[in-house]
Amino acid sequence: MQAELNSRAAPLEVATPPLEQVAERAESSPRDLTMLRNLKIGTFHIGSSLADILASGVWNRIMIKELGFAATPIALLLALRYFLAPLSIWVGRRSDVTNWRGYQRLPYVWGGRLVMALSYVLLGISTLELAGGYNPWLRDFSLERMNITVTTNAGSALGWLGVVVSLVLFSVGSTFSSTTFLSLVHDRTPAHQRTRAVSVIWFFLILGFAVSGVLYSRLLPEYSRDGFLSLMLIAPAVMMGLWVFSLIGEETPIKQRTDGTPEAATPFWQTIRQVWASRQTRLFFLFLLMTTALFYAQDVLLEPFAGEVFGMPLATTNRFSAYWGSMTLLSIVLSLFAGRRFPQRVNNISLSRWGVIMLIITFVMFTFCAVLHIRPLVTIGLVTMGLGLGMWTVGTLGLMMAMTRVWGAGLYLALWTVASTLARGSGVALGGILFDVALVFVGGNKAVAYGSVYLIQSVGFVVTLFILSRINLGEFEREAPQRQDVFVNSMD
Repeated sequence: MQAELNSRAAPLEVATPPLEQVAERAESSPRDLTMLRNLKIGTFHIGSSLADILASGVWNRIMIKELGFAATPIALLLALRYFLAPLSIWVGRRSDVTNWRGYQRLPYVWGGRLVMALSYVLLGISTLELAGGYNPWLRDFSLERMNITVTTNAGSALGWLGVVVSLVLFSVGSTFSSTTFLSLVHDRTPAHQRTRAVSVIWFFLILGFAVSGVLYSRLLPEYSRDGFLSLMLIAPAVMMGLWVFSLIGEETPIKQRTDGTPEAATPFWQTIRQVWASRQTRLFFLFLLMTTALFYAQDVLLEPFAGEVFGMPLATTNRFSAYWGSMTLLSIVLSLFAGRRFPQRVNNISLSRWGVIMLIITFVMFTFCAVLHIRPLVTIGLVTMGLGLGMWTVGTLGLMMAMTRVWGAGLYLALWTVASTLARGSGVALGGILFDVALVFVGGNKAVAYGSVYLIQSVGFVVTLFILSRINLGEFEREAPQRQDVFVNSMD
């Protein structure tokens, strides 16, 4: 189904690592990654889930509900790591061309995660400083004929400084370690195992979200100063233990240069332009950007849609994520099995295609469900959404690994990470904006407004199918520099 492109980019002149490093990689391929070691590496994302939920599921709730702080500054601070996502391109490139005692990825991964763990300790102390210095801030304002008094906690300057510094450190640590972790997985795994390797790791991430919520609810059933401080000291230690354990022995140090010759390096922005010159790179970037943004456009709408259109109670809509999340996990497992059992027919392109088709079916169902008030389609849509997301996840992650060059794994994977990260945040905002605009055009009919958004998502996914049909891995291989080209360039 992939169409051949009419034009081809010229071979790229790329920045190269030290000569010995290139030679060593050219002469040997990564050793096989057994399922046991794959599971071991996957525990890295159990720690990632613990970190994410501790900030966005526990700390934010305590700050807003128990301590009475305004939601806006909390949300902006938690969203900071998404704004720092472009920095990961520079970090990924640095991990490609530099090393510390022969290690390229681990210093960034473990260093970044150590900063994240320490930032949580500072966050816990700073939060208690704010809680101890309760300083209510009152403001009166009028809304038509009503006078409203808003009371929120202003806290202390020292406490806020600690919170801001800790969340900035958390964001920087996440930026430095996330892409370099993926790069290490790419380096560690032979090409034919990369789809399985990264899919298993993402399986752990999704599973970890469910486990983290249950774990934290048991460890801190209600807010108390001692209980909160204990959690903010113990949880980072557990996370760091998982992060270290998962990657011990997974990176082989490269040989160091002994001739004192500085390594060749193309300037950062020149390398970016060279990578972006590939049409296949631009097509996949656009596909990843659009599919991610379109999927997450439902993130803020799905539960309110069920509540406002069908009157579903909160207890029911709270289970939505469990429905489609469990289907996603099942779909990931089935997709990996099918890819291994039928490799000639099930590949990254076909899985991505069928994942998108399932998502089109899902949002078409949601459209009819909203406009025609067909209640059973909600449950069916949640199932198909999870199944489609699982296939799309396996296929797209496999394409990410396939469309990554050995000489620049950090740079390429950072580029894909930036696309998905920025798209996720944009998609969430886009869903809310589209709904409000549609609500005006349909005269306040919320059911039709929700259906309009779902229809737009359906059409958008159809467009991404066309983009996917233009992606050709063979063409990408011809556009991208080959290992021998990199080797020759390093001797010029």
